[in-house]
Amino acid sequence: MTRGVNPVSRWLLSCLALLLLLFLLSPIAAICGIGLYYALGIFLVADIGQLDAALGKESGIAPALMMTPLTALGVSLLATLWGLALAALWRHWLARRRYPLLLLSALPFLLPRFGLGALFLLACLKLAQWGGNALGLPLVAASQAAVAAPMVAALLCIGWRRVDPDWRRTALEAGADEWTIFSRLTLPVLKPYLVFGALLSALLSLGDFYLSNALSGDAVLLPGAVFSGVAQNVSPLYHALVALMVLVDLLFLIFVFRGLGRLNFVRNGMRP
Repeated sequence: MTRGVNPVSRWLLSCLALLLLLFLLSPIAAICGIGLYYALGIFLVADIGQLDAALGKESGIAPALMMTPLTALGVSLLATLWGLALAALWRHWLARRRYPLLLLSALPFLLPRFGLGALFLLACLKLAQWGGNALGLPLVAASQAAVAAPMVAALLCIGWRRVDPDWRRTALEAGADEWTIFSRLTLPVLKPYLVFGALLSALLSLGDFYLSNALSGDAVLLPGAVFSGVAQNVSPLYHALVALMVLVDLLFLIFVFRGLGRLNFVRNGMRP
C-alpha cells in the first residue's frame, strides 16, 4: 500500500509552484500593466496627438507597424502552400515508413530559433559575397514560413485522416482525375485546417524575434523594435505595444481553439 503525500510537503510544493509561476509571469504582467495604463490614459483623454507625437519620436515604430503585418500575411500564405505540399509528401513517406525524411523536413520547426536564425544568416552572408544584399523582408518571410510549414503539414495530415479512402476509389472508378478528386473531395475537408494553419503561421510570425531581427537587414520589424525599446526603457509606448501584441495573441488562440472545438463536434457527428 503506497503512502500518501504528506500534507506539509504538498503545501510546500504548491507554494513553490505558485512562486515559480509568479516569477515567470511577473515581468509580462508588469510590462502589460504599464502598457495598458498608457493606452487607457490616451483613450480616456482622447489625446490622439500624444500618440502621433510618440510615433513620430520613435521613428522605427511606424514602419514596423506597417511592414510586420504584411510580412505575417506573406508568411501565412507561403507556409500554407508549403505545408500543403509537405503534407502530401509526409503521407507518402509515412505509407512507406521513411521516417528519417519526415524528421529531416521538420527540422526547421524543431531547431531552436536562435540557431536557425544563425544558420540562415550565415547562408545569406555567403550569398551576399557573390553579389547583392541577401537580407531583407523576403528572407524573413521565407525563413518563418520554413518554420511554420511543418506545423501546417501536421495539421493537414490530421485533417487528411477524415477523408474517406472509398471516396477516392469511387471517383477513380467513375473516371475522375487526381486534380478533380483533390479539389472536389479532399480540399473541402482540409479547408478548416488550412485556415487554422494560416492563422498559427501568422501568429508565429508576429511574435518571432530571432529570425526577424537576424535576417531583416535594414528593415525594422515590430518584435525587434518593441523588445529593444522595452529593454532600453525608452518610452511607455513600447509597453503599450507589448500589451497589444499579447492581446492579439490571446484573441488568435481563442479563435483557433474554438474552431478546433467545432471541428471535434463535426467529426463526432454533432453540431456545436
